[in-house]
Formats: sequence, C-alpha cells, structure tokens
Amino acid sequence: MANILHRSFVCCNSLVGQLRSQITHQTLLSTSIVATNQPCRNKTTQTIHKARKKARLTLKDQERMRKSEEYKNDRRKYILDTLRNAGIRPGQQYQERAITITCTGDFFEPYIPPEGDGKASSLTTEGAKQRLERVKNVGVTQMAQRKIRQFEPEFTTTDFAWKAQQIYVDAHNALQDFDRHLLHSLVTEKCYPEMIAGFRYKTIRWKMLESIEKPRIVHMRCTDMINKGNIYGQVTVRFHTRQTLAIYDRFGRIMVGSEDVLKDVLEYVVFEKHLPHRYGTWRMHGKIVPEWADHREPVVRTMVLPEEMEEEEEIEEEEGEVMEQGSSEKGHVEHQTN
Repeated sequence: MANILHRSFVCCNSLVGQLRSQITHQTLLSTSIVATNQPCRNKTTQTIHKARKKARLTLKDQERMRKSEEYKNDRRKYILDTLRNAGIRPGQQYQERAITITCTGDFFEPYIPPEGDGKASSLTTEGAKQRLERVKNVGVTQMAQRKIRQFEPEFTTTDFAWKAQQIYVDAHNALQDFDRHLLHSLVTEKCYPEMIAGFRYKTIRWKMLESIEKPRIVHMRCTDMINKGNIYGQVTVRFHTRQTLAIYDRFGRIMVGSEDVLKDVLEYVVFEKHLPHRYGTWRMHGKIVPEWADHREPVVRTMVLPEEMEEEEEIEEEEGEVMEQGSSEKGHVEHQTN
C-alpha cells in the first residue's frame, strides 16, 4: 500500500512540472510577439526614416557647436575653460615685450633727400633749389645742435662728419667679418637685425676706396622720449664715396656685385645717441633710401634642379646630337653624289 502511494505522488509531481514548463513557454512566446509588434522604448539607437534625416537642433546642441568653433579659433580660451570646469585656478599670463631705452625704434622727422643730389650743379635750377631747401633747414638744425652741445660741449659738425664716416666703415668691416660684439658697439639695436638679415651662410667682400665728396651733416634732430629730459639725438650724414661690393653664396658663387667693379655710392646715414647716458656713444641707426634712388641689382641665386628636369635636359641633348649627326651624314652623301 505504501509503495502504491509513493508511485502516485511521483506521477503527480511529474505532471505538475510538465504543466509549469508549458505555461512558461507560452508566456515567453506571448511577450516576444508583443515586443515585435510594439517599438522598444529602452533602445539607445533609433532608426530614422528618409524623410526625417534632418532633425532640429536644440539650444544645447547649438551652444555646444558654437563653443567648439570658438575653441578651434582660440586655444587659450579652451584651456582656461577646461581648468575652470575642473576647479583649477589658471596661472597669470605675462605678455612681455623686449624694451630697450638705449635707442629709438625709428627716425623722427626723417631727412628727405632732394632729387638729383650729387648730380645737379649749383649753377643749375635743381642746384639752386637744393641750396634753398638747405637754408630753410638750417634753423631747426642749429637748435638741435645747441641741445646736443648741452651734453657734448666739444661737438662740432666738421669733426663729427669724419667721425661718423669712420663708424660707417668700421661697421661694414665688422659685418663682413661677422664680429657681433664689435657690430653691437657700432650700430643700434634697431639697425643690427636690418644689417645681418639674409647674410647667413654668405661671404661679403666690401671695401671703401675713397670719398668723392667730403662727408657733411645735412640734418639734426632731438626729441624727448617717455619723459622730459630723456633726449635722443639723431644726426643724418651725407656720404658720397667710391666702393666695391661682392656677395658670394655658401657654394662660393657670385650673387651680387664684383670685387673689380668700382661704383659711386651716395648714401644718407642716420647716427643716434642717448644724450643723457654718461657712457653713450654715437652709433649707426639706419639709412634713408630716397624714392628716386636707382634700383638694386637682381640677386643671382643658386638652386638645385630636380631629377626630372635633369633627365629631360639629357634627352634633349641626345636628340640634338642625333640630329646633328644626321645632318652631317646627309651632307656627306650629297657631296659624294656630286
């Protein structure tokens, strides 16, 4: 009797398990059907139909795009905003410029050379105009000379003109030797980069042979900078000399000029000094190039031809040689027939 009861209990349990499995299978099928019929709200990606490819941008999207454009143009603003959002205080930015008080950055009231200077005679109309302009300029120049003499009592125009010519010669000799220390003592901080620009890996051969006319001062000016009493003096000296100039590139090929060709050079050179400076000296500040001056000689540059051009030139040379040989053979045959 106990065995019969045990068997019936086991059969009931098996039937209950089968019923449970069938019920769970049916529920899963129903949920899958519902999921396929209805769109899923938990999906992250959403299919966009062809008609809805262009979606409207929200204000947040527009603000994000605007900031990205600003960050592309201004990298510093991007760094500052990133540090600010991270809670880090950005350091102070210093934008310092190199300032020197030993010289000025330009010419004040520059001298305007008269057209035809050095060529027109004093008896002609142009020469008379030049003398008239010189007389008009004498008054302001004399006032500047008095101010210079307050700091240099021994200053005279004739002595300074020859002294300026010596500074001019020494500066150009230091340039061709590329003596930087000597050049800094002879030219101002404005004139130094202008003189050495473009002369790296080049050889300069310069020589001044003689003076066609004696150097003379044509212009003097003084002005205050920063505060009153901080006076800078500028003196423009006219040089009419005979020189030779030759510039070679790093391969030793001539670029400009010649060491054997003499040239007459008319120049207006400005010299400057910081007058209150106890140990200041007169230094070359720059050159005034008039508009009517002759144009410079074109620079002959040395360049490397690409391989393709070299091959084309070789082919052209070979074709030329073949044509010459063909023409010579044709002439020889005609001569034999005759």
